Amino acid sequence: MDYITNLYNSLKERDHSLSNSHSQSLRQELTSSQEVPITKYLGTLDNNGLTMGVMEEMYKNSKNDPCFSKISIDSLDLVDVRNFINMKNNEKESKESPINNCIIPNTMKMALCHVIKRFRTLIYGQCSEISYREILILPERKEPLLDSRTNKPFINNSITTSRYTFYNFLPKQLYAQFSKIANLYFLFVAVIQTIPGWSPTGQFTTLIPLLSFMSLSIAHEGFDDIRRHKQDKVENNNECLSLHVYHSNDVSSQRIGLWTKTKWKNLQVGDIVSIKAQEWIPADLLLLHSKGEEGICYVETAALDGETNLKQRQALKETNSLTSPEALANFSGNVKTENPNQDLYNFDGSIEFDGTTYPLTNDQILLRGTILRNTSEIYGLVIFTGRETKLRMNATKNIRTKAPSIQKYMNRVVMIIFCFVIILATIYTILAYYWAVNAGDFWYLGHHLKHNVVSTFFAYIILYNTMIPISLYVTLEIIKLAQVYFINHDLDMYHEETDTPAEARTSTINEELGQVNYLFSDKTGTLTDNIMLFRKLSVGGRSFLHDLSVRKFQDDELLLKLQKHRNRVTSSGNRYSLSSNNHNNQTGRVSNEIIEEQSIQIDPLCRKNSAASTFSMIAPRSSANSRCNSFASMNSQKVISNQKILSTLDLLTIIKYQYNTPFGERARFFLLAMALCHTCVPEVDLNSQEIFYQSASPDEFAIVTTAKELGYIVSNRSMGVVSLQVFNDGPDGLKVPNEDNVSYEDYKILNVIEFSSKRKRMSIIYRLPDGRICLLSKGADTVILDRLRHPQTKTMTDKKLFIENTNQNPVKDLFSIHDDKWLYSRTIQHIQEFSTEGLRTLLYGHKFIDEDEYTTWNKLYQSASTSLVDRQKKLEDVAELIERDLEITGATAIEDKLQNGVPETIDKLRRAGIKIWMLTGDKRETAINIGHSCSLIKEYSTIIIVDSNVDLKKKLQSSLKNIHKGKANHAVAIIDGATLMIIEQNPEIMDLFINLGILCEAVICCRVSPCQKALVVRKIREKLTNAVTLAIGDGANDIAMIQEAHVGIGIMGREGLQAARTSDYSIAQFRYLMSLLFVHGRWSYIRVSKFVLGTFYKCMCFYITQGIYQFFTGFSETSLYEHWTLSAYNTLFSSLPVLVIGMFEKDLNKKTLMGVPELYHTMGQLNSAFNLRIFFSWVCAGIYHAVMIVLIPFCLHEVITEFELRAIGSPPLYELGVTVYTCVVFVVTIKIAYLECHNWTFITHFTSFLTLFGWFLFQTLYNYLYPRNNNEVRGVFSNVGVKYEYWFTIIITVSLALIPNYLVKIVKSIVLPNDVDIYQQIEKDDKLLNRIIEERNENERRLIGSKKVFNNGIGDDDKMEDLKDIDVEIIESVDDDDMNDFDFGINNNNESNNIDQTKENEDTNDTNMESLESSQNQQEL
Repeated sequence: MDYITNLYNSLKERDHSLSNSHSQSLRQELTSSQEVPITKYLGTLDNNGLTMGVMEEMYKNSKNDPCFSKISIDSLDLVDVRNFINMKNNEKESKESPINNCIIPNTMKMALCHVIKRFRTLIYGQCSEISYREILILPERKEPLLDSRTNKPFINNSITTSRYTFYNFLPKQLYAQFSKIANLYFLFVAVIQTIPGWSPTGQFTTLIPLLSFMSLSIAHEGFDDIRRHKQDKVENNNECLSLHVYHSNDVSSQRIGLWTKTKWKNLQVGDIVSIKAQEWIPADLLLLHSKGEEGICYVETAALDGETNLKQRQALKETNSLTSPEALANFSGNVKTENPNQDLYNFDGSIEFDGTTYPLTNDQILLRGTILRNTSEIYGLVIFTGRETKLRMNATKNIRTKAPSIQKYMNRVVMIIFCFVIILATIYTILAYYWAVNAGDFWYLGHHLKHNVVSTFFAYIILYNTMIPISLYVTLEIIKLAQVYFINHDLDMYHEETDTPAEARTSTINEELGQVNYLFSDKTGTLTDNIMLFRKLSVGGRSFLHDLSVRKFQDDELLLKLQKHRNRVTSSGNRYSLSSNNHNNQTGRVSNEIIEEQSIQIDPLCRKNSAASTFSMIAPRSSANSRCNSFASMNSQKVISNQKILSTLDLLTIIKYQYNTPFGERARFFLLAMALCHTCVPEVDLNSQEIFYQSASPDEFAIVTTAKELGYIVSNRSMGVVSLQVFNDGPDGLKVPNEDNVSYEDYKILNVIEFSSKRKRMSIIYRLPDGRICLLSKGADTVILDRLRHPQTKTMTDKKLFIENTNQNPVKDLFSIHDDKWLYSRTIQHIQEFSTEGLRTLLYGHKFIDEDEYTTWNKLYQSASTSLVDRQKKLEDVAELIERDLEITGATAIEDKLQNGVPETIDKLRRAGIKIWMLTGDKRETAINIGHSCSLIKEYSTIIIVDSNVDLKKKLQSSLKNIHKGKANHAVAIIDGATLMIIEQNPEIMDLFINLGILCEAVICCRVSPCQKALVVRKIREKLTNAVTLAIGDGANDIAMIQEAHVGIGIMGREGLQAARTSDYSIAQFRYLMSLLFVHGRWSYIRVSKFVLGTFYKCMCFYITQGIYQFFTGFSETSLYEHWTLSAYNTLFSSLPVLVIGMFEKDLNKKTLMGVPELYHTMGQLNSAFNLRIFFSWVCAGIYHAVMIVLIPFCLHEVITEFELRAIGSPPLYELGVTVYTCVVFVVTIKIAYLECHNWTFITHFTSFLTLFGWFLFQTLYNYLYPRNNNEVRGVFSNVGVKYEYWFTIIITVSLALIPNYLVKIVKSIVLPNDVDIYQQIEKDDKLLNRIIEERNENERRLIGSKKVFNNGIGDDDKMEDLKDIDVEIIESVDDDDMNDFDFGINNNNESNNIDQTKENEDTNDTNMESLESSQNQQEL
């Protein structure tokens, strides 16, 4: 056995590779109890055939083979092994069945195989070091494939979203219920209550309510889990077609493949399935064949990642030939895939068959949770099943449990009351002991004088235990569910255009919406509409505005100018085709710049007539300025005047009449690049025959649509070819197409280098129709600029982008291109100007490649694309080799439309005391200008740029000191992702940055990654433990931020629904945040606060009466109330008033809350509705009411002789108890429903009446249904209810108890009114309310002017509140010299928002100073 073990060790590494499919097949079937085909069991082994499978077979026969047993490990070689294999082949062939070509393994062999398998597992362990998994393609197999990582079968395809099974549901639920301290407390009380003689209130008065409420919670959880089980069952029992392989009964014994219906849960790794159109993908599949053209299919991934656009997938052309079940049945191979992971957008793997290995990417993978669209049928190989599918791997895991901030106060209150109960029990136990010791003369008490300290102590705990309401948490959940209903059905948050209502996905943290201090917002899709509109382009050193309605087709001034300078132009139908060979290089040139700058001008371009101009995001708020002026720069920066910028229709006119000039060629080539450098797929509407595009990127969709509008139409795209229709007749050709002037061109795709967040660019290599190879690249300008060749100073007339065979007469070049330096500088200037206007920019570059260079590079690319280790990194490295020495093609500028009402919403959020941080992936300049347009940055703001180019520590310290000294007005900090990455590595600097962010009015983080967004939120949450953070976003990259914040809100936008699905609340538009926070947030906070306070108050008021009564009973633990009536108090006779105030209370109406956002700050952010001070005031009220409710009836009994007082000496116990109980019900109902509730409605009156009526109905029924053997209770209410003294006592008691509360409320509202009291009075006059709201808005606008002069520094209360969280020593440690050195980092926005600090900004200083002086003079007046 030693030599077998040594041989195992020597072959361990070789077996891990599992390179031979026969060896693994052997291992699979040796462990099977089924019949094994001998043709699979045997096979020809190459030089690498000595594997563990072979050794297992050698081991099985070692005992019975004397020749083999003599072989030593030193003499064993491959020849010996081959001889052994051949010998075993001959033996097995003699046993072959002539019918089914199978052998039947015997029991002894199976036992040995099991031992060997265990032995091998012992040697290997769990193979955790294997970084990939191997799947054999064996359609005829009968048993599950083994996972090479675990040596166990792959998991099945059933999924389980339920949390419990039939067996573990009750144990887990009991553990969950008693993990709550309150339930554990009540369980303790219920246990001691069952001890005979200890409980003064009955043995089961706590246990039964506890079991009832726990049962409700358990039943609710069980109902939800049953629903999950049903959903799982429905999904697991869905059916699809899977391939089953049989052998024919004839001599040929061919494999026959048949499609049979199989339930999803029965699918296994290695199965081949058929999916029809509109069917769900049952597991993660490798696409083998598609009925679509060239193996293309489309899937909808909305259920997976929320993106609604279709995704294209394409089978390898080598496997796409598997068009029939028979071909699939005879197909075999080996698939290597990455281990299961969560990455939805990348995949590494390979498939090997016929001796060739082919790379697999995400383009060949179909994920579970997607739907097949626009494709009749596909065949796929199952590679991931069940919980290993990417859908289940992305299921939410380890999410931070969110709890409301008010819960901290509730926990403190519970602990306070618990301590209060212990103290009361201790005091009363001592008093009871003292009274018993000194009550020896009371002979008639007999055995009642015997005192047990322990039983007395626990008896008082039982008597007072319900001061902590047993129904608190269950009732609170009911209230929050009602609040969720109101949120979901608020029509003011319903977006009619997309049919999207607001949706609350949790009820736990409703009140947090009314306490938000910090708001972290994404930009694209959250502040903007994520509707990408192509606005401008730059080509040949000129910029053009894309607005098809700006210019007319007739009476074109530019056309007249061009015709004036045109010598002779001959028409040619194929003039722009790249398939020609020759071209006349002679062109005319006009060097005089006056022709360009002065003679060719058009009227000022005003966008007010453009339909598309309504999408402008620049200065989107209503203003007296025209749309023309709104498109100009807002920041006193000089940009290219719209009076000189031409439109893209002018560009087409220039191309038509200047087609063979350098500028004309560059313009045509740039439009061609726009039409080619993308991954959009054209589709044709069958009804209108219009071409539209499917694109995963809204930017690409905008670009390719613009190319279509300008006459470069992508008509078809296949696996290797893009077809274009090019209209060559300028603007007239777009208006009235002429087939004679339309060219059809095909461009062969050689390579596509995909976009990634790391590369920030994408490239496509084409073979042009003229045979040349061209690289087209587009991406972020900073990335493309680094890859441009060094600009040359020579002129560019000899550079031809097109090869044409037309004989054209030369024309004068009216748009000359001086040299490369001039072109580069102009393009960069245009990019800067586009960014300043808040547009998203992309820079295009191109490069013509020699055949030899491409052939060499392509070999490296193909090698990297087939690599199984670090494929993405290798592809990026290879791409770097070819994406260099590019030439500038042009630049595009796309506008992301700002959502309606965003500036107004941000202004009101700021007035509400909410600090706003914008976290975006855009560049700094774009982010700054978006900050202006959405009102984050004001005209009087001071911008603090936090940049890694300076000493960050000193810069942050100096900025903190400037703000501390009031030198920075409305400070706005701006930081990029690279700087943030440096800061997060140094805790000290990170703390400085967080301190700066706390003091600033707003913070903009640009170029940040999803993890950095979550980091910023987490740091603020950890720094300010009492602040409530809110994160809002719409894309998958916002999920981490949303889950990190206290409150996560998802925008159901165009980037998908994934963020909305993982959020706590979802809305359709950013402006709905006002209603969600100011209205529903405030109301939820007020309602929960008053419900909790009212619940503790009613318990205190009721159960303190028991304590007061003990002074009249010798501290004998006697209960004043009948025990079942006592137990019913919380559920039947006091629950409705607190439920109504918790569901329907509105301290102020919606109009007031929306019009005066400052009210938000004075309530939830300051915890004005629920804190310990307010709690103790309610507790004191409850104690006062309890004292009055007990003493007044007792005193009246001494006075009213007719009330059986003089006749018997004292009233019957339960008669007095009924009287006191009735007073409690009246006082609690009136106090909560009327004195504390501002919003009196029909529901308020009805539930109050129902509570009182229910109490008397209960007493009436109880009076006659109570057992006859207890005359102390039966007939009591019928005895006292008919006496006027009873009703007189109730009226007197209730009045004396509540009148002081009413008087205090009136005096307080008159003498010391708060904001709520004032606006409640104002709301009575609607005209007055409208005027005040308008005046507040006007005062806010006036305040903007005053803040230009007066600092909003630490003199403000809010700023002082922020400074409490800042370490002042950090600020004071900065030397004045250091501060002066870094003062340049704080720039007043009136001076500049441009990072480059150009000289143009200095020119505006004088003007700004004059405006400051003017504002100061106005303020002094």
